[in-house]
Amino acid sequence: MSYQQYPGGYGGPGGQPPPQNQYGYPPPNYAQPQGAPPVPPHPSGFPPAQNQGSYYQPGGSANTYFDPNSAPPPPGPYGQGYAPSPQPNYPQPDYSNNRASYPQQPQNGGYGAYPPNQQGPGGYGPPPPQQQPFGGYGGPPNAPYGAPPPGPYNNSQYPPQNRPQFPGQFQPGFGVPSPGYEEPPQCNPMQYGQQADELRRAMKGFGTDEATLIRVLAQLQTPFAIYSVQRAFSQRHGRELLTDLKKETSGNFRETLLSVARGPLLEEVHAIHDAIHRPGTTESVLNDVLLCRSPPDLDAIKKAYTRTFSRDLEADVRGDLSLKTETMFVFALGNRRADESAPVDIAQAEKDAYNIQMAIEGVGTSGISGVFGGAHQEAVYSTILLKNDAQIGAIAHSYERMYNRRLDVMIEKKFSGHMQQALLYAVRGGMDKALRDAVLLEDAMKGLGTRDSLLIHRIVKYRWNKAHFDNVKRAYKETYRRNLEDRVHGETSGDYRKFLTALVMS
Repeated sequence: MSYQQYPGGYGGPGGQPPPQNQYGYPPPNYAQPQGAPPVPPHPSGFPPAQNQGSYYQPGGSANTYFDPNSAPPPPGPYGQGYAPSPQPNYPQPDYSNNRASYPQQPQNGGYGAYPPNQQGPGGYGPPPPQQQPFGGYGGPPNAPYGAPPPGPYNNSQYPPQNRPQFPGQFQPGFGVPSPGYEEPPQCNPMQYGQQADELRRAMKGFGTDEATLIRVLAQLQTPFAIYSVQRAFSQRHGRELLTDLKKETSGNFRETLLSVARGPLLEEVHAIHDAIHRPGTTESVLNDVLLCRSPPDLDAIKKAYTRTFSRDLEADVRGDLSLKTETMFVFALGNRRADESAPVDIAQAEKDAYNIQMAIEGVGTSGISGVFGGAHQEAVYSTILLKNDAQIGAIAHSYERMYNRRLDVMIEKKFSGHMQQALLYAVRGGMDKALRDAVLLEDAMKGLGTRDSLLIHRIVKYRWNKAHFDNVKRAYKETYRRNLEDRVHGETSGDYRKFLTALVMS
């Protein structure tokens, strides 16, 4: 069921949901909004004993945000504590698709518009075979997205501690940077002398051997390999690989070569610098580079940015953005996001889902339902941006169970512009990271003209994590009914096409 079809009243868009106690029913004396359907009676005929926590205080002022310092309701088995299951007279949510689906967008190029000949609202297509949504959180295998687990929470279903790594999910451990973000970078130039020599011969003398450049660089699939070749090239030939590539090539081909040869850290530093200082900020790059980053990776980006350009990253972001979007990005840069190895906290996810809904309905700051302003926007992004992907997935899962609509749909409705896109980037990364990134690749190619710099940046970025990139390519094929390499081939030309398709296929 789409959000637009949901009636007003209980859980609907026309008013806030009844505050829930530990059994999923409203507290006594709760005044149902005018025109809302009646709350179904408790199966026993009377409500259970109430826990008067900070979810709601009967007879008090308007609902406020859940106070994390107060005693929460006693936790029960996972799957309890939500709004009651839909009754016969209540609309049933649509869980017909296993993969987390994105809503249809306007035809003028909104985020994630459906490809031609695809299904309507409800999904982007079936998931890749036996693929767990990237991020490690969702329903049990073969269960619809948003469906409750078949039994009580246990470690075999959703282990919050030491949960397994799903394909494409890199978890370096608490406080450890991702490969390629170490200071100094790990490398062994002795292993890559042959590749360094081949690259030098390809650029030495009259003309350039583009085929050799493509072949050698496309084979370097890890940060360790590219940093080792950089060091070997410098030691063996007394020259800098990046300087020679920049001098001997041009256009999009040169940009792609440099993006690979820089390695993941320096490439992101250059991407964010170009996005800020070139005419017209490329907002998507700010999302790609600065949001949903582990604290060690973000620290490495800040330091490398200052070392490379003698500028402060946060100051440049402040100078380029404005108003609420500036505040949001400064918040993301100045606070510590939960490490990807942190366990999922189901109880906290439920509280966060409730607080987000209260903010969306305009309750808790002004005390007037329906007023959605800056303070409420801050309550939403401050809740989401500090969580890791798995916890964001838990929040989205809890939100859909509690309110019978997807969190990303509500963000599209209540937010706009760059803030909307930033929050969708974060939320959809928790729901299904591979699908999100597949859609972002299509966004760089669809419409009139290809946004080449964005396409190059994303392909090179995803490629450093081969397992994740394989998931992205599978998600792309399931979504758009064609291979990613074929799509890239049709949008590019010349040596640029040869190299970019080689990167996709490697």
